[in-house]
Amino acid sequence: MGQRLGSRWRMRMTKFAILLLGLISADGAAAQDADWTYKATIYGWFPGMSSSVDTRFGTVEADSSSSDALSDLDMAFMGSFSAQYGRWAFIGDLLYSDLSSSQDTPFALYGDGTVDVKTTAISGYVLYRVVENPQMLLDLGAGFRHFDVDVDVALSPGRRPAASQSFNGSWTDPLIAARLSVPINDNWFLSGFADWGGSGGDDETWQIYAGVGYAFDEKWSTQFGYRHMEISKELDGPDMSIGMGGPVLALTYNF
Repeated sequence: MGQRLGSRWRMRMTKFAILLLGLISADGAAAQDADWTYKATIYGWFPGMSSSVDTRFGTVEADSSSSDALSDLDMAFMGSFSAQYGRWAFIGDLLYSDLSSSQDTPFALYGDGTVDVKTTAISGYVLYRVVENPQMLLDLGAGFRHFDVDVDVALSPGRRPAASQSFNGSWTDPLIAARLSVPINDNWFLSGFADWGGSGGDDETWQIYAGVGYAFDEKWSTQFGYRHMEISKELDGPDMSIGMGGPVLALTYNF
């Protein structure tokens, strides 16, 4: 079953690549007259985390809200860089976070369970602008996201002594993506981004972002919005599911 799903996914990605190649051919003349522009963005993301991890003790679930993000966040770094050439955009995004959350376990033999998740996600995209007018900019494309995830599950003592189990894994998922920008006036704008991907077998990932931005001048702008990311993967045998969602504050420099 997993092989069939993986084959279907590869066929869909192949069709999408053929469509992009067609767009390249159609837009070749316009691209020759284009100039490169760049954007560098640093952002703070303050997500709550919902996790479900299969362990040898049973399934451990833990949740934290966005209001708990600062206390649960041990370390984070987030940034992105993009280059625009005519209708084509090339985007790289780096996310590193160390989040933990605790919750009473359903096991009578232990107290609460703490799930600590260290996530490094490196995403890359190639997008093509399919709509460009004063009312809207819409880009579609494909890319990848590489994960390096460490999960530590700790159970506090109850009727039995404290126990723990750790999982880790690295993998890369192909993605399809869309980006939207809607100008409101000379300074304010709405923006959105979404992607989805996976192997079609034992892993899947998707994310969505929506926000409002303000341009101070031609070089500097800021954005405030909401971002949610889901990760599902079989790590060392057991299944892991992680959801992270919360507000985003970003600062962008254009050059």
